[in-house]
Amino acid sequence: MKTQEREKIAQLAADILRHKRLYYTGKPQISDAAYDALEAQLKQLDSEHPALSAVGSEASGQAKKVTHESPMLSLAKTYEVDELVGWQDGEVIVGSPKVDGNSLSLIYRAGHLLLAKTRGDGRVGEDVTEKVRWIQECPARLPLAVDIEVRGEVYCSTHAFSALVEEMLARGLERPNNPRNIVAGLLGRKAHIDLCQHFQFFAFDVLGSEAVLPFTSETEKYAWLEQQGFVVLPHTRIQDRDELTAFLEEMKRRMNEDEIAYDGAVFAYDRLALHRQLGATAHHPRFKMSFKWPGQTAEATIERIDWATSRLGLVTPVAVIEPVQLSGAKITNITLHNAEHVRAYDLKPGDRIEIIRSGEVIPKFLQVVQPGKGAHLWPEVCPSCSTPLQFDGVRLKCPASSACPAQTSGFILNWIRCAEIEDLSDKRLEQMLQAGLVTEVADLYKLTPEVLQTLPATKEKMAQKLFQNIQKSRALPLAKFLNGLGIEGAGLRTWEKLLEHFPDLESLLHAREEQLIEIEGFAAKSAEQIVQGLKARRPVIEALLKVGLTPKIPERAYAPGEGPLAGKQFVITGALSRSREEIEAMIRNAGGKAGSSVSKNTFALVTNDTDTGSSKMKKAKDLGIPIWSEERLMVELQA
Repeated sequence: MKTQEREKIAQLAADILRHKRLYYTGKPQISDAAYDALEAQLKQLDSEHPALSAVGSEASGQAKKVTHESPMLSLAKTYEVDELVGWQDGEVIVGSPKVDGNSLSLIYRAGHLLLAKTRGDGRVGEDVTEKVRWIQECPARLPLAVDIEVRGEVYCSTHAFSALVEEMLARGLERPNNPRNIVAGLLGRKAHIDLCQHFQFFAFDVLGSEAVLPFTSETEKYAWLEQQGFVVLPHTRIQDRDELTAFLEEMKRRMNEDEIAYDGAVFAYDRLALHRQLGATAHHPRFKMSFKWPGQTAEATIERIDWATSRLGLVTPVAVIEPVQLSGAKITNITLHNAEHVRAYDLKPGDRIEIIRSGEVIPKFLQVVQPGKGAHLWPEVCPSCSTPLQFDGVRLKCPASSACPAQTSGFILNWIRCAEIEDLSDKRLEQMLQAGLVTEVADLYKLTPEVLQTLPATKEKMAQKLFQNIQKSRALPLAKFLNGLGIEGAGLRTWEKLLEHFPDLESLLHAREEQLIEIEGFAAKSAEQIVQGLKARRPVIEALLKVGLTPKIPERAYAPGEGPLAGKQFVITGALSRSREEIEAMIRNAGGKAGSSVSKNTFALVTNDTDTGSSKMKKAKDLGIPIWSEERLMVELQA
């Protein structure tokens, strides 16, 4: 090895260890992406270097040091889907979001919280018990009098961070720069420990004797932790590449929309017996893998902050920044999420900020690098209609509803897109609104070719085409009709799933929240949004029906609960002669259910390839579930 290469390796190792110490004490100097790049360089030069196996950082000396009986290791990570699929190797895995927080160990004796400790260097951490007692999600007492160790992540959500900032400033403390750093910072302090009440905790693992931990899978482990009063993150069982890809797409959405700082995903084999069989390296367990999207960061200066009113009346801020290149794209705008976010970070023109773009995820604000002069300012009135705005503690909202032009145009444009009305662009809609031809969605169906021809640059042929396109949407499938109503928290798949339980519009309009909660995948919040949203949209629905819209009810050959496949759940694997969506619709129309994963509730697995080595086939054989061909399914459908 050349001297120059040895010096490069030594420098990289020193930089990695230094930045690791800074990161775990809440004072990082570089982004996660920049740190990952350092590790990648060292791995290329010396894949066995001990700096790559270092976990966490040494205890800071500010608190009592405590040893971990079982090391708290890091995670192996990958940026490649193919590598993740190779690691899965046909096994059922469980995926959950990866939170950018701080690892924590909780020791319970006879069900009482005895000790809480940080990860530290993985072998020795710090005693933070008194601080952790302020965290609501860390129960002081469990329902069972058991001796266990619960491991999880402590973090600060966007909403909680805003309240924490206000409290710290009121006490004369320095403004924290981001949620991740303040968690590490407060856990390392001796004063103001009550501020830890603004933190949250979720559990992801539990250690103890097999006698007190009666489960054999990762999925059952999560359920057991919830029974003991712990919060766990949303998690999904994944059996094949299709399900893995869908999960990663969902994670991208969560990274953009959730108020928790997710920075990727974590996967674990579902079978705990496999965990014990594979064991761990000095750095990470072999039965877990994290996935992150390659990311680039950059700094830019905020030139101004624009506020715009959405179709739901939310007034959202967007930072217009000096142009910067990230992941091959020119970035000029960064969403700032909501008013609370602007207040928490004191965002304003002149701020020098750090932004990140991971893969194809929307560019995201990370932190303020150098604040500008002055303080943040909010609009007092709606940018669209000048109505005084209301602040609900998180968001600014315009209460004018249909009297607000931005909400009206946004609502109608959403309908046009959901109804797939071709050639009716947002520019043409704006012309209609300005001319007073349209004031609500139902007005679209009152337009004639002659009226449409009065629009700028719209000749007879185009007017006739627009008219015909609008008429085509009079008989929308009911799911698309409902999706066009723009109810918060509900997309097309949501309505399709609900229509499996409520066969027509009238029954859905009379659905109660408790009925929706009983359906798999519907939490209390989403049930409330849907029921209240339908109630609020009742006048719109009635107006659309009055102008002649006749939403098509999903075809059902049998009444609910009846049919040749009634009460039976089927799962499809491999290619069939028709699309999976079409086959699943046929199953539902015959009274059956279409599942995405094989379980003890599966009646039969449908496939044309009985020799496939897919995880679904393997699981079905293990459980003794019948294997049906497509031909067999068609025969049963006609029974």
